[in-house]
Amino acid sequence: MTPRRLITTVLGGLITTGAFASPAIAEPSLDTRVLRPSSDPRAGLVLEPMAAPGPWQWNVGAWLRYAQAPVLLRDPTTGGVMSRPVGHRLSADIVAGLGLGDRVAVGVDVPAFLWQDGTGSLPASVVDRGQVDRGGLGDIGLLGKVTVVGNEREGLRGGFGLALLGDVTLPTGDRNGFEGEGAVTASARVAAEVALGVGAVQAQLGVRVRTVEREWPQDGVDAVRFGQSIPWTFGFVVRPRALFPGLDGSDAQSWEFAVHGALPAGPVAPFGLGAPGASLLSPVLLAVDDRIALLHSRDVYVLAGVDVGLDDAVGVPMFEGVVTLGWAPRAHDSDGDGVPDDVDQCPELPEDHDGIQDDDGCPEDDADSDGVLDVDDACPLVPGVASNERTRNGCPASGAK
Repeated sequence: MTPRRLITTVLGGLITTGAFASPAIAEPSLDTRVLRPSSDPRAGLVLEPMAAPGPWQWNVGAWLRYAQAPVLLRDPTTGGVMSRPVGHRLSADIVAGLGLGDRVAVGVDVPAFLWQDGTGSLPASVVDRGQVDRGGLGDIGLLGKVTVVGNEREGLRGGFGLALLGDVTLPTGDRNGFEGEGAVTASARVAAEVALGVGAVQAQLGVRVRTVEREWPQDGVDAVRFGQSIPWTFGFVVRPRALFPGLDGSDAQSWEFAVHGALPAGPVAPFGLGAPGASLLSPVLLAVDDRIALLHSRDVYVLAGVDVGLDDAVGVPMFEGVVTLGWAPRAHDSDGDGVPDDVDQCPELPEDHDGIQDDDGCPEDDADSDGVLDVDDACPLVPGVASNERTRNGCPASGAK
């Protein structure tokens, strides 16, 4: 496919799926997902490091997710469940990331719901065809991160860090499956972190913009208007080895505990100050997970966790279980001297490969510390004395080598 034809196809798809359409859409079209994955290979369910992976460092990963009752229709008076448009959902995300320079990273998230079910014979205002589609594609997300204040050195986080996070979703999703918005959305967040040796505390705050506002159920007396929102996150990451050395002797794990959610920012005001429906637009969830680096290189990792709903907002499941498998291949040789970082005693200084202690990763000027530089030392590994004779310079006074 030529570049011109590819651009034409993409633009045609955006227009067809409603990216630039008027607000009057004939069918419900909402992306109700609250948990959206990061493309950073060191991220947890909702928190991620302030640092970018590094120039041209790439990674891929796959998320497998099961959510129970993520979309319920409730009685506005009693709050009781009237129906379950989505009772069970099994979904997956394929993510990929790439570092651009030392402070910028970009990524992509391709979501899909593999299987879901729910109450049948629902009115068209709730689900267009009376029941959700069993499977389909979700809205593809384009992700980005910019490190403003770095707080990482040699893989260890310490001090204050600040980053800008953002994403844009494209209307590629199934509009009868509650994973398709039918229009472009965009978000921007500020993430701040304070890290110590044992772990890090992080907070995020931002804004998510819908280019087309949605009403659900459509044409209903008790319909809720979905517009702009304020996503927020607060939590901490801890290294279990720092607390329980016997539990994780290899220091391969990190635990995450976080609460996250959003508040409506228009047309519905937060805290019920505006139009009705603020509570249905204010998701709150608790995320807990364990990330484990595998193999000697630690380039492969797995993550297992749960996201537990704490309120009755639309899109909040009773719980969602997540298992992630990722691969982030790295050179593991910071100074490029051929000595791996895990045995390199000078990871930021390249070995000089002069035949003297070349396996420690450090350049040597005077390996035996006798005051005679190695380039002039006839006995570079045995302390000696200076001599005008080249063959004895730097050798013991007896002349033994």
